[in-house]
Amino acid sequence: MGAQQSAEAQDALKAVEGAVAEKAEAAPKRAIKLYQYVQAGAGGGWELVTSNARPSFYDTLEDTSSSGTKADWNMEVDGSDVDVHVDQAAGFIMDPSQNRVTFNAGGAVWAMKVGDPELFKSFAVELNNKLFHNTYGFENTEEGRAKSLGADYAGRMFSVEGVQARTNEPMDLDEPADQYATPEQLKDRWAMQEEDDDPIMGVVMGANDNSYLMKGGGKFDVLRNVAGVGVEDKEVSFMLTPGKGAANAAAFTPTRVLLAQGERRMNLLTPLDPHKLHHADVETGTIVSTYNFQKDTIDVPIKEIAHDHKSAQMEEDSTFLGLDNNRLCRWDLRTAGGKVTENPVVQYQEGKDYSRGTNFNCMATSGDGYVVVGAQDGTIRLYSSKTLTRAKTSIPGMGAPVTSVDVTYDGKWVLATTDQYLMVVKTTYTDDKGRAANGFANPMGTRGSMPRLLRLKPEDRMRTGNKPFIKGKFSWITESGLSERWIVVSVGSHSVIWNFNKVKSASSEVLSFGGLPTNMDYIITNKDEDVVDAAFQHRKYAPDADASIVVATQHSLFNLGN
Repeated sequence: MGAQQSAEAQDALKAVEGAVAEKAEAAPKRAIKLYQYVQAGAGGGWELVTSNARPSFYDTLEDTSSSGTKADWNMEVDGSDVDVHVDQAAGFIMDPSQNRVTFNAGGAVWAMKVGDPELFKSFAVELNNKLFHNTYGFENTEEGRAKSLGADYAGRMFSVEGVQARTNEPMDLDEPADQYATPEQLKDRWAMQEEDDDPIMGVVMGANDNSYLMKGGGKFDVLRNVAGVGVEDKEVSFMLTPGKGAANAAAFTPTRVLLAQGERRMNLLTPLDPHKLHHADVETGTIVSTYNFQKDTIDVPIKEIAHDHKSAQMEEDSTFLGLDNNRLCRWDLRTAGGKVTENPVVQYQEGKDYSRGTNFNCMATSGDGYVVVGAQDGTIRLYSSKTLTRAKTSIPGMGAPVTSVDVTYDGKWVLATTDQYLMVVKTTYTDDKGRAANGFANPMGTRGSMPRLLRLKPEDRMRTGNKPFIKGKFSWITESGLSERWIVVSVGSHSVIWNFNKVKSASSEVLSFGGLPTNMDYIITNKDEDVVDAAFQHRKYAPDADASIVVATQHSLFNLGN
């Protein structure tokens, strides 16, 4: 009897010891390690903060007395100082293949490494749910996604499958990724240093002999385009002064400038006169006409203008596009019946005034006149060249305003800039009958590729002071048969360059907002002061593989290339 009890006791003890050992073995797998990125000079490295991080989410409005208040989620990590609002600014980047999530919080960069794949997946799903709720104000359900993203994207973004380890297929396989290899660094050549007090506001790139440096007070410095070099200072300047009736002529500083009519003319907008278009002759350096924007004899404001098509500035076109918060239209500088009037009016040709809610910010056109428009709510709309009254395709907002857009000459790719990321959208797809189609000409529906995000690595985001991206651009071509090779964007004192071929053809395991594949393979350069503009030279001035970028800070100009 005693021997039997002893044997049973030993078996029970072994079972307990086995369970303890199993738990001890499982503990490291389920452990979550928290790292912080620590800068050291020009570099830095990851330092372990805790091997027992415990992330959790809490509602900051939980104690709010008013009924019906929607939740607002923060993430905190016990065992650390991390307490961050779950939104785009935190820049959450997930790598399911490594069970790792990286983010910004409290002015620092953090990474959590999860030992167990299932635990990582459950955490990532919860993070996605909270991010969706904070962005759109709905629960992350099929119904909530349909309301926020539309039916075309409800089943593809923010789904459980969107946080699983997988390799996202290349967006395009037409060209090999290494056809134009990304150099280790770009050559930075000083072009000019400004000695006067007028700050540089931007660059106006020409495809012919000259480009222009736009400065405060309506001053323009003339630059010479040089093949294989960049731009050179011609040491020639002119000052544009508006005529009578212009608001505060002494403070004339354009916010938008388009070269036109063979690059002999400029069309200019100013914030103080949103109802007027100033038309300048660059050969004489004077404003020759100031037009009123009118529709049905009523003055209307316009905050953005764009060419009818990609190469229009080199041609004699008189028409152009105009944009305001709820208006997209085409204008013609030719006066009705060829009459000369004392108060000329830009002729309204076509377009649409939306009653409310579109909040347009920016636009760009392709070689065939396709129009892409970005909005304050992040929506990207694609219009055909034949009508501006209704978008053929609408891509939902990702929680951040689109501040600028660009489109390739062939209309197959769109680039949208937001403060935190660039979005690359492939507009071509195969329709239900197996034919090649384009979202500018026909509704893309669920048949298009998922957009791809271009982001800075979190540690580089910290180095840039978390400043916003501005003016993302494709390299500049104006003829068929050529392809854009590069993408550039400015952020603080840095210029960031992506190899567009690699963006299109590379697979990606890294995910960010809503499970979108994310590319963080780029070149980054730094200046002593903030970059105000970066623009590509026309392709004819750049060798095939050369980036050939003009970079302007407030007081200096640089040529950046291979």
